[in-house]
Amino acid sequence: MGIEASCNRQINYLRISITDRCNLRCRYCMPPEGVEYKSHDDIMRYEEVERFARVALEAGIDRFRLTGGEPLVRRGVLKLVESLARLPGLNELSMTSNGYYLEDRAYELKQAGLDRINISLDTLKAERFKKITRVDGLDRVRRGIDRARKVGLNPVKINVVIIRDFNDDEILDFVNLSRKEGLQVRFIELMPLNGESKERQKDYLPTAEIITRIKQAGYQLKPLDIIGSGPARNYEIVGGEGRLGFISPLSHNFCSSCNRLRLTADGYLKPCLAEDREFKLYDEAGRLLSQENLAKILAQACRVKPAAHSLTKEQQLARNMSQIGG
Repeated sequence: MGIEASCNRQINYLRISITDRCNLRCRYCMPPEGVEYKSHDDIMRYEEVERFARVALEAGIDRFRLTGGEPLVRRGVLKLVESLARLPGLNELSMTSNGYYLEDRAYELKQAGLDRINISLDTLKAERFKKITRVDGLDRVRRGIDRARKVGLNPVKINVVIIRDFNDDEILDFVNLSRKEGLQVRFIELMPLNGESKERQKDYLPTAEIITRIKQAGYQLKPLDIIGSGPARNYEIVGGEGRLGFISPLSHNFCSSCNRLRLTADGYLKPCLAEDREFKLYDEAGRLLSQENLAKILAQACRVKPAAHSLTKEQQLARNMSQIGG
C-alpha cells in the first residue's frame, strides 16, 4: 500500500507537525535565542489536520507520526490522537517527543490510541543534557521513558544524534541501556541543517565509525530486517534484549527508499526534509483546500520528491528543524 512516487518509491508515511513550539532549545536544532513562533491563527486546527489525514489515507498513506517542535506542548493533543486513531485504514499512529512531559502523559496517550513513541535523547549525563538542551531535565525524561514502557507504548525508541568530542564517549552507555532495558536505540548522524549543526560539521561522526567502536568493545551485532523501519539499518545485540538502529543520511544515503512526506504545523506539505520546496494547503482567503485539491497536491508532492537530498552541499534552509517536524 502507498502512493507511487518518483524513482519508483512508495509513499505510505506522513509526519505531522502539530506545533513549532518546544520547551527545549537543543543546540543542533535551533539558535540559542530560539525562533519566531507562528501565531495560533497560523497553525493548523486539529479538525484540519484530520481532514488532510483522511485524504492521505484514501490515497494510500497508512502510517502517521505526530511531531513538533514538541507535540506535547500543544493543548488538546489527546483529542487529536483519539480522532486520528479512529480513522479507518490507519495501520500505525506514533509520536516523536523529547520526553519531558511524558511521565504525566504516557498513560493518557496510550488510552487515546497512540501505538508507540520515539524519544530524542542525546546524553545520559545530567550536566551534558543541560548543555545540549539548555534545560535541566534529564531525570524527568528518564522517568518518562520508564513510564512509556510500562503503559505499552512499545517499542520505545531512543533517537541519539552523535557529535564527535561532545557525546561520542557515551556510545557504549547507550548500547548498554538498550541491552539491559530492551530499548531500541538509534544512532543518527549529525545533519548540516540549521541551528549550530551548520557550523560544526567537523564534529560529524559517520555510522561506520560508531559501529566499529561498538564491535571493538566486544559487542556482536546481528542484522535485522524490520518491515516499516524507515531509514534505519537495524541490529540485534547478541546476548541481550536490545536492538540498535543506525540512521546515516550522509554516509549511507537512503533517499532511494524514502517513504515519507512531511506536513508542517502551518499547513505546508514538504516532499523532502532537506529542501525548501513545499506546497501550501490553504487558499488566499486562508481556507483549507477542498478534498479534491488536497489530493492533487499530495500526488504532486510525491511526483516531485527529489531523487537525493543535498545535505552535503552548502545550503541554508528557510526553516529550522523545529519548524519542519524532523
